[in-house]
Amino acid sequence: MKEEVQKIVAESVNILRRRNYFESTSREIEITIPKRREFGDFSTNIAIILASELNKNPHEVAELIIDNIPLEGRDLFKKIEIAGPGFINFFINEKAITSRLMEIERLGENYGKSNLGMGEKVLVEFVSANPTGYLHMGHARNAAVGDAISNILNAVGYDVIREFYINDIGRQVELLGLSVYRRYEELFGIKEEFPVDGYWGEYIKDIANEIRDKRGKELLVDGAFEQEAIDYCKDYAKDRLLGEIKKDLNDFGVAFDNWYSEQNELHKAPPEFRGGNRIGAIKNELLLRDALEEKDGALWFRASEFGESQDWVLIRKDGTSTYFFSDIAYHYDKIKRGFKRLIDVWGADHHGHFSRLLAALRALTLNDFSLEVILIQFVRLIKDGQEISMSKRAGSYLTMREVMEEVGRDVMRFFLLMRGSESHLDFNLDLAKQESSENPVYYIQYAYARIGSVLEKAKERELSPSKEFLNLLSHPEEIDIIKKLLTFPELVRESALSLAPHKLVFYLQEIASNFHVYYNKIRIISEDPELSLARLYFVNCIRTVIRNGLRLLGITTPERM
Repeated sequence: MKEEVQKIVAESVNILRRRNYFESTSREIEITIPKRREFGDFSTNIAIILASELNKNPHEVAELIIDNIPLEGRDLFKKIEIAGPGFINFFINEKAITSRLMEIERLGENYGKSNLGMGEKVLVEFVSANPTGYLHMGHARNAAVGDAISNILNAVGYDVIREFYINDIGRQVELLGLSVYRRYEELFGIKEEFPVDGYWGEYIKDIANEIRDKRGKELLVDGAFEQEAIDYCKDYAKDRLLGEIKKDLNDFGVAFDNWYSEQNELHKAPPEFRGGNRIGAIKNELLLRDALEEKDGALWFRASEFGESQDWVLIRKDGTSTYFFSDIAYHYDKIKRGFKRLIDVWGADHHGHFSRLLAALRALTLNDFSLEVILIQFVRLIKDGQEISMSKRAGSYLTMREVMEEVGRDVMRFFLLMRGSESHLDFNLDLAKQESSENPVYYIQYAYARIGSVLEKAKERELSPSKEFLNLLSHPEEIDIIKKLLTFPELVRESALSLAPHKLVFYLQEIASNFHVYYNKIRIISEDPELSLARLYFVNCIRTVIRNGLRLLGITTPERM
């Protein structure tokens, strides 16, 4: 409807231009939705802009625009007013508003979808947790945001690939193997020094017990063979923990299209590299571009030559590559795989990583791509007004699995999406477990189930929703809700453009609240059969929008509650 108003105003301006009131103008006509009801349904400042260019009175220009609105467009409006310094405010005819419900009913589960992305391929990388422990609440928020963004982008016509980057090589994974091996030795009474910066959680002991049950004393070796034993523990532990990560994410409703292993994809030698690997290939590319410098026994990326404030180590003195070097190679490979738009969902501790990564990609003369990074701020778990963090399972943090088992998948996902990712989030466990109107996700799901119950009762009375009597919908609450329903497609597009799924959360809370107020105030099935059929059609459209919105957030719609 907003686009329709824009076209009507544009046609009026074109009529004036053809009548030589002013020369051709390429200015876009902006249509906004006023915050206050008394200013109408839509508003435009085009008269003020044109008046300034023409050196005329804005009210005079506004009157000209209104007078030249085509006749076929006037039926859309109940009235048009000039306000303030020359704003044109449009009040939409109620019949025009109620008739738009037919579009919602016609499109059904496709209402809100569009072809904004025109099939463009997008790679969304998110979670990407090291396989050295269980997922925590930060990872859970990352998963909820990344998955919702992927759903929304899919809905507006992008071809989205979800990818998990497995950081399965390097110091943290080596510490995992050593930690498990030391716990394995302890099971046989051997006390060796445990790594201070190793992994102390109870799960390390659990994995050591599994290895003992599987291998017995076979790994109790020393000397040169001890490293082989540690490597076995490392490989067993990371595979075991990666399996836990996959299970947790699957139970959370997140399915990845691709699991990208750093070890297998970057550090092993695929045939096309003729004995080398992707890390080596990137090193050679950077050397050719004079972007590397040997200093203090290490190899540095000359980031200061490409817009950064300092240089960064890529290969340490001991010959091992840094995480940053692997990330350069990984993103280079993303682009070489044909993705021109890359979206990364990272933890807040990666805030300084974005600019240096861009500098490296510029050094590799990669320009035909876009990289967008969403930084996920921290999550605090609150219970009885106090922050909690300890976990029996992980030893130092409450795991994603523990919270999901306590509050349920739907509630957990919704709560993690309730604020913009740039804001810290307090997750109230007490509220999350409530089954009342205080719990926002329960409140929305209850609205969906409540409408379903109304439709079931209507069916028992042999009443079916009908569009035939939509002109009978005239109650202010009905008109206001319909207007809100009609903004859903635009809101989905806005959420996609801003990569902000929390906008949908706010929207659904408002729709549910408006419906519950309406339900408590107005009889949907009344003594007037025609009005009843119209209202059944109306509330079924509300149900469609709630369902479509919740699905974009990855949340279910229970039929009964």
